[in-house]
Amino acid sequence: MESLTSLRKNPPASVDQVTVRNTSQPLIGSAAKGQTLDIDAAFSLQDADRFGLKVRAGAGGEETVIGYDTTTKALYVDRTRSGAVDFDSTFPGIQTAPLKAENGKVRLRILVDRSSVEVFGGKGEAVITDQIFPDPAGQDVEIFAENGSVRLDQARVWHLDSAH
Repeated sequence: MESLTSLRKNPPASVDQVTVRNTSQPLIGSAAKGQTLDIDAAFSLQDADRFGLKVRAGAGGEETVIGYDTTTKALYVDRTRSGAVDFDSTFPGIQTAPLKAENGKVRLRILVDRSSVEVFGGKGEAVITDQIFPDPAGQDVEIFAENGSVRLDQARVWHLDSAH
């Protein structure tokens, strides 16, 4: 991870103490848009069934949903609308990994690349890596909550330089 932090363009875009209820909204606005991002977000559980972030959103309803399901206590990545998904019937889907909230909080570290997402839940207890094929114009990041509210305690979003 140390070599990854060297690719960060400083300073990060940041937001603190945002509550979202039954909606999706831009995370920070244009400061958080991009194709290659490093996102660190900490949430406090409230009463939402599912919450998290949507990345590479935009272009005709495309989005890759990275969330936490409080009913199943699982981290998930939903790539059913992540861009080109129709080339194989097994590609669009939802991947899950068990993750328990710690003291009523869930932390997500999300690495977004042009054709993949890598998600670390908690302190690395849950990890999901998925390939995606989004439209290059889909660069929005949104926060969402379903069936209730969630509080985003803090989020930091760094744009990343190419490793080449």
